[in-house]
Amino acid sequence: MKTKAQICYNMTQVRARGSLIEKLFASALRKRQIKFRGHAKNLIGCPDFVLPDSRIAVFCDSHFWHGYNWKNRRRDHKSNKKFWIKKIEANIARDKLVSRQLKTQGWKVLRFWEHQIKLNLSKCLDKVEDLSATKTHK
Repeated sequence: MKTKAQICYNMTQVRARGSLIEKLFASALRKRQIKFRGHAKNLIGCPDFVLPDSRIAVFCDSHFWHGYNWKNRRRDHKSNKKFWIKKIEANIARDKLVSRQLKTQGWKVLRFWEHQIKLNLSKCLDKVEDLSATKTHK
């Protein structure tokens, strides 16, 4: 069991951008010569990757922060349970809202879980390429 100080330190090390899964994804996009912008602040939700020409927004969602398998995992929290459940459920709700709003603005939204990126990055990129082949015209 980790001490409160260890948990606090670990949480301070979590960054909003530049995570391992984002670095893997960015590197793979570059290898496939897919042009992208990272963290588009001008779009709701600040997508991790944006392909402006194809109007594709890509999110790389970590299991912990975005609530992967939440119905089963919400019981995993041992300390400060009320806080974490509220926080992660708010993140889940926000993710759904952001995806819905981007779609109504004409964006195609892709969300990949961290295990998808780590275990089958090629398949994730295939989805990006397939979707970019069907460009949205104004």
